[in-house]
Amino acid sequence: MSNNPYKLDNLPKIMREVRKAIGLTQFQLGRLLGGKDQRYVSDVENGLNALTPELCIKWFEACGAYEHIDLVHYLFKLHPTAAAPIDPALNRSASNAVINMIHQLEEAIQATKHLSRWLANDRPGRSEDLPLGDIKQIFDLIPANKTLIYSLVRSHGLNMQELADKWTRKALMDQVAMSKQEERQAMLV
Repeated sequence: MSNNPYKLDNLPKIMREVRKAIGLTQFQLGRLLGGKDQRYVSDVENGLNALTPELCIKWFEACGAYEHIDLVHYLFKLHPTAAAPIDPALNRSASNAVINMIHQLEEAIQATKHLSRWLANDRPGRSEDLPLGDIKQIFDLIPANKTLIYSLVRSHGLNMQELADKWTRKALMDQVAMSKQEERQAMLV
């Protein structure tokens, strides 16, 4: 299927569409990409430059197209939980995103209860299929969370980097964040 948006071959076209949708010229985007010229941006959009995840992420960050960063993670398989991105139209309304998050949380609570019962009944030598429906409901929290965060960025000016930094500081203080490289190496010795 040549019109499948989830193919790397379609990424240059998507990059052009996103740039145009926010009203940036090729020259303006080139400057935002670190002083690249108009020709460079044109070559990327025409598929003449090899795309890297770093370039694509920087491009979509400059355009404020966070769902497209999720698309990059999915297309380049940058993380095992990377999935198809949420439609940006669903991220326009923070109130709808909160309602969706509440719904997803309620379903995930029920799914977690089912999963806990399944795990409690797990016995050695017994082979029972994983309850994938329940696990999927729990997984649904990832896109629901992104939907809420992206909508708050757009409607209320939430600074995602500041939020991530605050979370990281707290996680380090609470010792739930991954330890520093030196500490990990000391534990392995």
